[in-house]
Amino acid sequence: MAPVVPVVVIGAVWIVEHAAAGRAGVHTLFQVLALAEATIALLLRGRKPVATLAGIVAVYAVVDLDAIMILPVLLAVATVADRRGPRTAAVATLVTATVVATMPLLHGDRVSVLTGTLPHLAAVIVAAGLGAWVLAHRHPVIATAAGPDAVAAAA
Repeated sequence: MAPVVPVVVIGAVWIVEHAAAGRAGVHTLFQVLALAEATIALLLRGRKPVATLAGIVAVYAVVDLDAIMILPVLLAVATVADRRGPRTAAVATLVTATVVATMPLLHGDRVSVLTGTLPHLAAVIVAAGLGAWVLAHRHPVIATAAGPDAVAAAA
């Protein structure tokens, strides 16, 4: 839950800042709905990380809200790399990178390789790498509840 809080706060601040800039109320509603979907999916990412990533990437592709949706995408990619095998993580990363690279083209946005596409692709790869690193360096022994002397009992 801890990494979800900053994602939600950053998204909410972005929505508030841009709603004050004269955006229509319907557009703000869609922004809030996209952030809510990403938040719920991220809160449930431990059980179904691939489904979480698929849902978030689908919303990312459909709505043109890169500023709100890129952080949930990155967290979901890292979770898949952390919780699933290397093949699943590689396919998920490749599909996510493809969607991230093509999303501006789908919406007719101006595309800049050096300031938009390349940093986003690098962020997807770094997120997947971070998730794989966490998986590889996770301690294999899960500590049980600490006893009265604050020393965890061995399982």
